[in-house]
Amino acid sequence: MCTILIAWRCLDDAGYVVAGNRDELVARPSAGPALLSDTPRIHGGRDLLAGGTWLAVREDGALAAVTNRRSDEQDEVVRDPALRSRGDLPLLLLRDAAGVRPALERIDARAYNPFNVLAVDGGAAVVAHAAGGDSMRLLDLEPGLHVLCVHDVDDGTHAKELRIRERLRHELRDVRDAETAVERMVRLLGHHDSGGDDARGAVCIHGDEYGTVSASAVWQANDGAVRYLHAAGRPCTTPFQPVSLA
Repeated sequence: MCTILIAWRCLDDAGYVVAGNRDELVARPSAGPALLSDTPRIHGGRDLLAGGTWLAVREDGALAAVTNRRSDEQDEVVRDPALRSRGDLPLLLLRDAAGVRPALERIDARAYNPFNVLAVDGGAAVVAHAAGGDSMRLLDLEPGLHVLCVHDVDDGTHAKELRIRERLRHELRDVRDAETAVERMVRLLGHHDSGGDDARGAVCIHGDEYGTVSASAVWQANDGAVRYLHAAGRPCTTPFQPVSLA
């Protein structure tokens, strides 16, 4: 995924809502959400080229999602094929019984191309930034609204992230329930304003070679129930359908 919207512990009836667009090379094959693991039970989409996933949800509501990372030296689409797929990370984190933060602390960032990871479980919402080499930074999210794209979470220096954060705060200004939050976050995922000539500045990217190829929304109610919606195409035109976690 390359745009992730997060509402963490700021709604009356849900612990979190996470909604995001998957931006990828259009020709890269993938499959929609399905059962990825029996023990523990984990659902998510599958990258049919490298075998990983961009977002995964465990039956108890724990969630992990990954984005590529952009730097001044490297575009987020560029990758070293000798390194492990970033799509391995969500499953690796959710299969670790110790919890998402201890699992993140054990990751060898040198084994992967630059990445951002969001990991959520009942006790924490943590973002990991790995910009290349062996350095990795972990940040615990405060309750509230957050945006994660190809730079740091809640980045304050790049126009796209600033624009999305402003819109997210506006859309959810007086929202206290998950149903309305999901509705408005999904609507934001379909926005096309790029703020300039670079099409990748939009939330929903339309490109012949690279762009938004699908979208998802996941939330966990206070009673523990988990809901998962998926749009198998651009969210501006593709209806979101429920994903069965049974």
